[in-house]
Amino acid sequence: MVSPNSALGANAYVPILKAKMAEYGAIETCTSDLVVPLLEVLSPEAAASPITRSWGRSDDVVWIHSLNFEDVDESDFASSIESLFAALRSVTKPVPVITVTEGPDTLAAISRITSVDRRGVVLRIEAEDLLDQASDTAADIASTLEQLSLDTKDVDVVIDAGLVDGAATVLAAVADQCLRSLPDLDDWRTVVVAFSAFPAAIADLVPTSSVRAIPRTDAAAFTATRRIASRPIVFGDYTIGVPTYASVPFAPIPNIRYASDQTWIIHRAQERRNPSEQYRALATELIAAPYYSGASFSPGDQQIADVASGASGPGNAMTHLRAGISRHVHVVLERLATLGEP
Repeated sequence: MVSPNSALGANAYVPILKAKMAEYGAIETCTSDLVVPLLEVLSPEAAASPITRSWGRSDDVVWIHSLNFEDVDESDFASSIESLFAALRSVTKPVPVITVTEGPDTLAAISRITSVDRRGVVLRIEAEDLLDQASDTAADIASTLEQLSLDTKDVDVVIDAGLVDGAATVLAAVADQCLRSLPDLDDWRTVVVAFSAFPAAIADLVPTSSVRAIPRTDAAAFTATRRIASRPIVFGDYTIGVPTYASVPFAPIPNIRYASDQTWIIHRAQERRNPSEQYRALATELIAAPYYSGASFSPGDQQIADVASGASGPGNAMTHLRAGISRHVHVVLERLATLGEP
């Protein structure tokens, strides 16, 4: 159990997830008490039910970042955030995630939430903002905490390097600079360093009818960062997703995304037509591969085995994304527990 108002341990893991069906399904089947999901919620008014269903654990923390991408009137959006937290209070331990650029109505709503729940906040800071010489991020942080009447000990920080691109050494160097630039580094309750390395477009790297391995650069970057960090840090990532949002006009060519120790192994089919039989073929191919861990490793592995054997239907893009996220989360947790690295 990750308890409220406690620093996260070295083996904890913060997956940053879009609040969508596949992501909800993946965390619903995760029983580890070392996972703290950071959910990006675009519609707070509709999020209480799926969060309750997928993370209805009265003693476990979930971090919730409400994002006003639709440019809803701020007063209305702030009200919907308060309503969401009120609905979740009896079923889980939600903690609001904020940035240093929240509007006054949103910040006032967060202040009221923290006054009731007394679990502090999560402060999410883009790596670019910490390193931007033209920005006074330190002053913005101080102002935000003052308006919320919170101290650094009440705050978990997420340094989000998800939009930073490059080799693991580059990502680690950026993260190290961010840690050095973060005010009062040793005083925060927890510091999470989050990266992203999964490709935005699989087609750019994986031809049809092929299997390719893509390096988990984010994990390698974190391992390098942790070695030189002057304080404990916690791993965060975007699992097998990306930080950005994009509409998909049609179903993708069937693919299965399978996390392994240092890579993601992508099995990609031939075409969009006849997806059911192609998903079945991909699953059959995967369970015969030497890197398949067996059905008992994770709910995602079990789903793949069931598709291959015919014990379940062939699935679709959403269900295979759910399986891929589940598999990824369990790989990260096992590696953190056994190796001390993701």
